[in-house]
Amino acid sequence: MANFSLQIISPEGNLFEGTADAVYATGVEGEFGVLANHVPMIAALRPGRLGVLDAGTVQNYAASEGTLEVRLDGRVVLLVDYAEPFDSETEARSKAKELLDLL
Repeated sequence: MANFSLQIISPEGNLFEGTADAVYATGVEGEFGVLANHVPMIAALRPGRLGVLDAGTVQNYAASEGTLEVRLDGRVVLLVDYAEPFDSETEARSKAKELLDLL
């Protein structure tokens, strides 16, 4: 599977910087995924699960609102107010729901 450069940035600093095979995020219209060679786009994110697939393993994050940009050169940059890594998708979804309930 082809990969791409991914950067996840919050006010605390870089949460992730490296390559990924896919990234899954929660947009304002629902969950979506980005693979290598995705068309350039900018999407608004709402609190939810953020998943990074790299070399067959998934790192799950509970993320707040933010933006996701697929740049012309294929790099993907996520700017979020807050994100915290979790061991499982279930924990990440639970924490993301807590974030959403705070709004």
